[in-house]
Amino acid sequence: MKVFVVTGANKGIGYGIVRNLLKLVKESTIFLTARSEERGLKAMDDVLKEVGTMKDSSVDLKFHQLDITSEESCKNFRDYLDKDKYKIDVLINNAGFAFDIDATESPLVQAKSTIGINYYGTKMISKYLIPLIKDEGRIVNICSMCGKMGGYYSQDKIDLFKTNTYTEKDIDDFVEKYIDACEPDNRTVEGYPCSSYRVSKAAEIALTMLYHRQLSDRKIRAIACCPGYVATDMTNYKGPLTIDEGTVTPLYCALNEEAPSGEFIQNCQVSTWLT
Repeated sequence: MKVFVVTGANKGIGYGIVRNLLKLVKESTIFLTARSEERGLKAMDDVLKEVGTMKDSSVDLKFHQLDITSEESCKNFRDYLDKDKYKIDVLINNAGFAFDIDATESPLVQAKSTIGINYYGTKMISKYLIPLIKDEGRIVNICSMCGKMGGYYSQDKIDLFKTNTYTEKDIDDFVEKYIDACEPDNRTVEGYPCSSYRVSKAAEIALTMLYHRQLSDRKIRAIACCPGYVATDMTNYKGPLTIDEGTVTPLYCALNEEAPSGEFIQNCQVSTWLT
């Protein structure tokens, strides 16, 4: 019996990933998680109706509330899985956030919120669930082409992540220096882009590569991927890709035996993120 966990799965790409997993896998339990219990339970009902008889009878879909920015929520989910002796085969960290391009919040407010969810939230839920991932399991972090660093950062920022020796603290310092540079606004002077979303996703990719190094002895694959520019509420439905099209690369990373660990994957192929 395989166990899949998908965060932020009540809508958008996360919902699409759950929907297609239900069609593709057998003898599995899939956890659809969402911050809102009401929206998560509705999503579970909706997706089961959509999939209907395409779901194999050996596949079980479960819901659990999860707010990746809440340590209590992360602990509760970890404890639930541990109590019922679930061991995870694939953790898909999809939960994320972006401000609208014309958002009126200050750069500092945008930075704290965006990085708090996309980087620190992903890191926190991973911290609690990695001990429950089976040896030879997988972590798939849904990142973005916006996480690519070339042309957006000073060379010293890029060089930091070119080494195979950077630590979690180095990534923390990278995002904290960006936050500090928001007010007064010295972001470009300090070698950062203005977009807090870009910074959060670069940090998330860097975190994925760190997991690849840290978990290699357990043969756990850690893969960062870009789903593409998908028409979801996060993009104000401007993306050219459908949600189903946006699930192709994440599902390749989650299911394909050839999906490589320690890489950034775009269009089901290895892509550079530092140049």
